[in-house]
Amino acid sequence: MKRKKRPRRNRATRRLVALAAAAATVWTVARTANWQAVMESMEGLRQGSELVEQVVRQELIRPAEKGQQLVLSAWEQLVVTESPQLLSSQSAVNENLGETDTTAEQAEESRLAARKAAEAEEKKAAEAKEKEAAEAQKPAESLDTSKIKASAIQVDNHTNGISVKVSDYFDAKAKLTLQNAKKGPQILIMHTHATEAYTKGKKDAYKETDTARTTDNGYNMIRVGEEMKDTFEDMGLSVIHDKTKYDYPSYNGSYSRALTGIEKMLKKYPTIQIVLDVHRDAIIGSDGTSYAKKSEIDGEEVAQVMLVVGTNDMGLKHPDWKNHLTLAVQIQKNMLAIDSGLPRHIDLRRQRFNEHATPGSLLVEVGTSGNNLKQALAGARLFAQAAGTLYLDCVKK
Repeated sequence: MKRKKRPRRNRATRRLVALAAAAATVWTVARTANWQAVMESMEGLRQGSELVEQVVRQELIRPAEKGQQLVLSAWEQLVVTESPQLLSSQSAVNENLGETDTTAEQAEESRLAARKAAEAEEKKAAEAKEKEAAEAQKPAESLDTSKIKASAIQVDNHTNGISVKVSDYFDAKAKLTLQNAKKGPQILIMHTHATEAYTKGKKDAYKETDTARTTDNGYNMIRVGEEMKDTFEDMGLSVIHDKTKYDYPSYNGSYSRALTGIEKMLKKYPTIQIVLDVHRDAIIGSDGTSYAKKSEIDGEEVAQVMLVVGTNDMGLKHPDWKNHLTLAVQIQKNMLAIDSGLPRHIDLRRQRFNEHATPGSLLVEVGTSGNNLKQALAGARLFAQAAGTLYLDCVKK
């Protein structure tokens, strides 16, 4: 069937209508569009590939499961493959992912290595502590006193009317019983005159609070007490060190304040049976010279040690002072066994010196103000070795 041709006039009409509609659309867009936003959008499209790449990079940087390799999801693969710029950067992205994974593995390895090292160090410290404890439980080597004679022990008697013979105490057994160190402290070290100090040296330039006195615990009697404490503890004894300065700021009333302190400690630690009141002596010449009491033992200058035993000669209650004298004589024998130049004569006094507080109380004078600190510390160590040997024999089995 032959198709009829449409009139040329109808086509012209349709074209005119289409152009009019297009013109109307352009006019409407021109009147209503935000051309500033359009321009910004076009600029954004120009930079879009860079932005998308950064976003995808951030999305792809995520932790992988331990032991598993990180792979792209289907969506991520689609995004990358649809963008030529991202596709060209895929190797860089994968390299970044690999570096992140490697860094995490290295951090984990470092953490495990540090943990193993810490555990090894802790184990080593524990083994050393156990070894030290085992050594402390071993019986101390007894000092050989078999060659010491009663005539070697001298007592300077400063009492009125009390007469003593060393032979009565020489072979006597110390009446002292100590609990095992695990049950509580056995010894209290304290200082009625804590601020007493020694002759200054180049390394002992302490600040004086009075003549040959200082509140600096690195140079006064508290430092000497610490030396004794360390030695006793190395031998397996349990020690409390009271660092109270009973003589400062006021010297008067020191012994009264010290007794209050001792009683508080005994109430807190009822296992304490020994109180050592550690001092230093002072021997001053008429010209003001301060004399030292020292010996050379094994090539070292050592301050001599004097044991002071109080009595009831002044009327204060102290019925067991003879037991304290026995204890002093036995410790003196041990000091003589270390070296004949270590002890000074035992000093028997009228005053009580708070020694009635426990069965093992003694006043210990380490050197004089004329000695230096180094000599005093050496004397303190040797005294503690001598006394500690006797104390260990008094521990209840």
